[in-house]
Amino acid sequence: MRPVVRVIGLLTLLLLLSGGHSAWAEPFAYSVNSRGNLTDDRMVNALYRIDLSSGATEYIGWTSFLDIEGLAFSPEGTLYGAADEDNTLVRISTETGRASAINNQRNNFNIPVTEVLDSGLTFTCSGELLMVSDQRSSLYSVDLEPVQINVIGEEGSLSAPITAIATFGDEVFGIGQGLDGNDRVDSPNLYRIDIEAGTTELVGPLGSAASPYANAGLAFDAEGILWAVTDRLQGFNIDIPSEILRIDTETGTAEKVADADIVGFESLAIGPPAGCDRGNTPLIVPTLNPLGLMLLTLFLALVATASLRQKRS
Repeated sequence: MRPVVRVIGLLTLLLLLSGGHSAWAEPFAYSVNSRGNLTDDRMVNALYRIDLSSGATEYIGWTSFLDIEGLAFSPEGTLYGAADEDNTLVRISTETGRASAINNQRNNFNIPVTEVLDSGLTFTCSGELLMVSDQRSSLYSVDLEPVQINVIGEEGSLSAPITAIATFGDEVFGIGQGLDGNDRVDSPNLYRIDIEAGTTELVGPLGSAASPYANAGLAFDAEGILWAVTDRLQGFNIDIPSEILRIDTETGTAEKVADADIVGFESLAIGPPAGCDRGNTPLIVPTLNPLGLMLLTLFLALVATASLRQKRS
């Protein structure tokens, strides 16, 4: 085989094996902007579809609830949310964005509407709905019919203001609140959560790539990559575009991917619980980028040409 063919083949193989994220397919996610600076009120507290690779958003529809801070897909593919406005568990249509209270009952958490929970949601592989409250530093199991929240461990046993959680296989991770109510750095870290005891283990800080943020959303994609979207503030009262991060589950270190094109995202859902059929080992499937596809095509063409010449000779 000619040297040029070998070189192109090697480059193609390197692209296939590369750990660089430019060679991977990026997923889409759902989020609600629970605050915003848009002129149309129905564009705020609305469901959006986000391209996680670019931050581009697609408006789906107004939820009709205020301050939805937690989002999670059930194993059956139903999108649930936690509305902090009146402590209500809701179902959300991914077609229209409209939310409806479970059993048509607002305040179905049976917690006074004057208490802000700052909730995060995730479903486990077994179909259990888990909820965290960064204000209470607590983990809950949530019954759906009728809605009832049950503390796991003790109130406050998370010992950290976990603002969002995500499940992959039988592991659950949480992200801490970034800034406290006085605009001071709080707990911008990744944690591993023991869902039997309701306790946390620090994985590590997100690091300098994560800009200061208030609350966040967290979700795994189907291949085991952990994503976050953060609700960023400048000077406590000035909204700036939400930030999209990828987080290393071994170190907690965040990598910035993009800025969303609007502000106020603090929830994230990608799909039903992932990793359920293979434990905790992410299965990462490479997808060639345009350069990789071009090199692969050129390599195959050169191999075919060389083969024809050998036959003729």
